[in-house]
Amino acid sequence: MTDEETYKEIPRAKKLASNITAAVVLIATGAVLFALGMATDIDMSKLILPVILAAIGLILFISSVIQYNTVTMYLSILFLVCSAVSFVAHYSAVGYAELWPTYILAPAIASVATMFLSGEYKFHIRLIILFGVPAVLLSLMSFGLVGMRIIIPALIMFAGLAALYVALAVRGTTEE
Repeated sequence: MTDEETYKEIPRAKKLASNITAAVVLIATGAVLFALGMATDIDMSKLILPVILAAIGLILFISSVIQYNTVTMYLSILFLVCSAVSFVAHYSAVGYAELWPTYILAPAIASVATMFLSGEYKFHIRLIILFGVPAVLLSLMSFGLVGMRIIIPALIMFAGLAALYVALAVRGTTEE
């Protein structure tokens, strides 16, 4: 596949649609935050970050659908996951102390979402494992189900297995 086939210029109409969508989402986000700030006694410091992250994620997601761009979709999922974590941490009984491993899990979630569109199954499955396993282990620790004396050795063994995989997966490089 040539570079011209891989990196196609985005048509002007799609760029325009993406830009208009971004402007509309930003205006709507500002209007919602303004209305909530004026009409309610909600603590805006807890609301602004998750709403802005959600707006950026929504803009990127809509742009990725318009332009059929899996990289932009991947980024959008990262922003949406971070937004969801912030919302849950601020407006539920579960806090950041328990939810922080979700930030490590975010690339795995984004890979699940984009794997089928990109067709790069092997790459995304490796990414899901690379970020998913440590995130699950750290979640067990953050919720107090397993202690650090189990999790740390498990993470070290996982890192060793990942290094072994990389070492054995190298095929005939030109450098010797």
